[in-house]
Amino acid sequence: MAPPKTIIVGAGVAGIAMSHTLKWKLGYNDFEVSKIFEKREGLGGTWRANTYPGCGSDVPIHLYSFSFNLNPDWSQELADQEEILQYIESTVDKFNLRQHFRFGCECLGARWSLERQEWDVTFLNLATKERFTKHCTMLLTAVGGFSQPREVSFPGMDLYNGRVFHTAEWDHTFEYRDKRVAVIGNGCSAAQVVPSIASSVKKLTQYARSPQWYHERPNHHFTRFEKWCFRYIPLWQRYRRLRVFLDTDHFSSVYGPEPKQVAQRISVENQAKEYIYRETPQNYHHFIVPDFPLGCKRRIFDPGYLASLHRSNVDLLPEGIREITKTGIVSETGKTEDFDAIILATGFKVQSFLTPMEVVGKTGESISVQWAKKNGAQAYMGTFVHNFPNFAILFGPNTFPAFNSVIFSVEVQVEYIAKTLVSPILDRYADIVEVKTEAEEKFIQNLDGILEHTVFAAGCSNWYINSAGRNSASWPGLASTFWKAAMFPKWKDFEFDGGSRAWVVRKVIRSVRTLSVWAWLIVISFLGTVLFT
Repeated sequence: MAPPKTIIVGAGVAGIAMSHTLKWKLGYNDFEVSKIFEKREGLGGTWRANTYPGCGSDVPIHLYSFSFNLNPDWSQELADQEEILQYIESTVDKFNLRQHFRFGCECLGARWSLERQEWDVTFLNLATKERFTKHCTMLLTAVGGFSQPREVSFPGMDLYNGRVFHTAEWDHTFEYRDKRVAVIGNGCSAAQVVPSIASSVKKLTQYARSPQWYHERPNHHFTRFEKWCFRYIPLWQRYRRLRVFLDTDHFSSVYGPEPKQVAQRISVENQAKEYIYRETPQNYHHFIVPDFPLGCKRRIFDPGYLASLHRSNVDLLPEGIREITKTGIVSETGKTEDFDAIILATGFKVQSFLTPMEVVGKTGESISVQWAKKNGAQAYMGTFVHNFPNFAILFGPNTFPAFNSVIFSVEVQVEYIAKTLVSPILDRYADIVEVKTEAEEKFIQNLDGILEHTVFAAGCSNWYINSAGRNSASWPGLASTFWKAAMFPKWKDFEFDGGSRAWVVRKVIRSVRTLSVWAWLIVISFLGTVLFT
């Protein structure tokens, strides 16, 4: 019998982690018959798209790494975009995954065939504009929450004569030196861009309607001795990674409603206030500190942003935009200024988990329509949606960790999908796997009940809450609780149809084959270390 086909959409960290598990943990070497489709001309996802000045990780890099490929040679604690992309590329090559990718193909949508019991997936070749359809048993989407820049539209924007571009679509043909530049927005991207270009531009004005919580950002550069220890002392790097994870999770524990958590949060807020006031010019003190609780928005580890506000060529306006003229911007209070370029640091369509795909399930209804009836995107364990068999979403609704590593969250989901969907189908335990309607609804009700008591629902304007008022982004607890929830699947919450009675034999054969592959990989890695280091 022919092996089941799998299609993965997206070649960012989620798609790479999933492909690694398929090939090296599940022994699924036949998924070459399918491909990992990516709309860009290379892999890396958000780390290929975002090339703006100052772009980098705000999570300690030993935690923001693949667990199956720890890197002892990171240059600094908070690595920049170029180093991260290089690491992602090297991971794909190290595990021989590149052959599975097909670039320059955008997924337009998918439809479940009731007759053939498989997915028909439509793609657009962006170079030739040709449409083509692939068929697969399992469809896994890994498009990510940071793949589509959030579009903004201000009155008069189409009349502006200068350059306008989003940080995720940085215009490298624009020479910003000695130019007048506006930055709209004040999230993590703006905090990285502003200090990176402030010393080069003639004038920079930032429009920021609401404040942020800023924290000190010590960015340790690793010494040669530290790198040596990471490489040669057994488990030392994993111990450091665990320490960082536990510290980060502990920091996130202050976002709950319990009196002890509130007291701890207030203590951290006071430390942040002290830092913000110390680093910021006096004339900004009346609006620079938020009046919403810590955690309502994603916290920002200051990459020199507050210090850059002392520059004479930098202005921060706590205002929105009234209109854009041919030559510049008019703020909400009527302040007018001319600019050579307007940089949009306005974030991403985080709530549009499958954009621009239109995925149609077994009832003939698309997932976007189904979600619209329920006040936004929702999925069982952020992964499975009823009426959509053999379908899983990586980094889907309510899987965003509370300021922890996205890669950790993604790898937890990958293992969960491997257990609940991929393995049963590979072993022919079942031909169709689908979450039960009542299980999904109960899961979402419990999730929403917890989220409404967290700081995410404190009333500030953030990207966690969708237009219907529901938080469809955040996981309500610590990253460790997400791991615990995914470690032991609730099998009664799934429907398994079809399959073969010989599934146990197939599982044993596949397990033996996988172990032999891993043994060979370990030998090769050992020889490589001995001979070339």
